[in-house]
Amino acid sequence: MSLPHALLGLINYQPSTGYDLKNKFQRSIHFFWNAALPHIYRSLKQMEKDGWIVSTIEQQTGKPNRKVYRITGEGKKELLHWLAEPPEELEMRHTLLVKVFFGKHLPPEKFAEHLKNWQEYNVNLLQQYETVAMPVIQQQSEKASYAEDSHYWGLSLDYGIRHARMTIEWCNQALKDMEKVKVKKRKEKKHGR
Repeated sequence: MSLPHALLGLINYQPSTGYDLKNKFQRSIHFFWNAALPHIYRSLKQMEKDGWIVSTIEQQTGKPNRKVYRITGEGKKELLHWLAEPPEELEMRHTLLVKVFFGKHLPPEKFAEHLKNWQEYNVNLLQQYETVAMPVIQQQSEKASYAEDSHYWGLSLDYGIRHARMTIEWCNQALKDMEKVKVKKRKEKKHGR
């Protein structure tokens, strides 16, 4: 996924400042794609150069002026083109799974610590999905302007919830398996093997 296309999607909903876009990321897309403010501003600059967005300066009293970005016709065409393309192949890079693969070389207690940390991360993520993201989507679904969009937002949230639950379940099983490994190693040590 490219950051400019995610930004185009957000700006397509509503003209926004770079700071607004960072906040919108935090309330929506950040569960599966994150962006730092400097990356957002760098992308916005390039997107404006490419003609996908235009900016205007809004004067504010008692506050710094705001640079507001709006999508252009060319930007809408690019967004629709990108949405219509088949998704890129998922490039899976998962550090924990590589550590699992070579886990034999790590003390079982340390290995179990990695699993517990990954489990805790996913428990917290699941809680955010259910207590933060879900209520926002439900609230937006009641607004006529976002009713159809909220269905698609809900689909991405459902994937996140299912993935977090699966990961938690996998961690639970892996921790049980590690207990068996620890017991086996203790027995081998006791018998001098």
